[in-house]
Amino acid sequence: MFKKSLVLVLGLLLVFSFASVVKAEGRIAVVFATGGLGDKSFNDSGYEGLLMAKEAFGIEYDYAEPSAITDFETYLNQFSATRRYDLIISIGFDQADALNKIAARFPDQKYAIVDTVVDQPNVASFVYEEKERGFLLGVAAALMTTRTNDPKINPEKVIGVIGGMEIPLIEANIAGYIAGAKYIDPEVEVLYAYVGDWADPAKGKELTLSQIERGADIIWGAAGRSGLGVIMAAEEQDCYAIGADSDQGHLAPEHVLTNGMKFVNNTVFLVIEQVLNDTFEGDTHVLGVKEGGLGYSKNLLPEDIINKLEEVEELMKNKEIDIPDTIKK
Repeated sequence: MFKKSLVLVLGLLLVFSFASVVKAEGRIAVVFATGGLGDKSFNDSGYEGLLMAKEAFGIEYDYAEPSAITDFETYLNQFSATRRYDLIISIGFDQADALNKIAARFPDQKYAIVDTVVDQPNVASFVYEEKERGFLLGVAAALMTTRTNDPKINPEKVIGVIGGMEIPLIEANIAGYIAGAKYIDPEVEVLYAYVGDWADPAKGKELTLSQIERGADIIWGAAGRSGLGVIMAAEEQDCYAIGADSDQGHLAPEHVLTNGMKFVNNTVFLVIEQVLNDTFEGDTHVLGVKEGGLGYSKNLLPEDIINKLEEVEELMKNKEIDIPDTIKK
């Protein structure tokens, strides 16, 4: 009897030990934004965060690439119903409604969403100070468009930005971009337009060509996959593009001036780490330049412009610059 009990106890210890190992490794599910992987931007950065977590913690993961907003609830429900995931991550603001419903339906499941807020106790919401990123890029673009020794720069003081959707998140980026440019030179004109879609590079290119015709020599594509059209147009017309979210310099090495970096990879890694360390909090987490959530890449930026951006970053971290998050019309 004692031997049987000992075997049973040892067996249970092995089960508990195995369960702990599985928990430590973690199993994660991700529902990406429409546009899917290969956008060289938002989704790809999120996927990079998954790979970082796999490398660091040995996690296993599954993911879905919805083709339409109506698919979000279906995928989130399917992942949740299996009850096998330590964390389910929604990438993108337009999953808010679907996640709000699903999180209420599965209160014991942990969720995270990137780029918006879902007010549920089991959801960690990660949002960004978008205006800060826009401001830095506006500073860089304004400094660059006034240079006279670069063949890609014309005599006009005109820069542009192409947004994906006309929503508060993108407006904050554009408002910051305009403010950053005016901070450097009030005479710089900033053109802006919206694609109305995250996955329409052709429309992104068309709008960019229109801005180039109006004198813009630096255009930021804050538009997901649609922003690829901005880079294509800049390369064809021999001017500069600014990439978004990830470093898109490899797409046109001589024409991507810099990138407005949104470190979705770091955010995904962070929330996975919090779940595995049992420090997950269902709350709103705001990430800006100071928190390492936003920034820029150096790429083709001249050294003097980088130095100025570093000065501005310090002012922003100390809250010494007031940046609007809406466009003054």
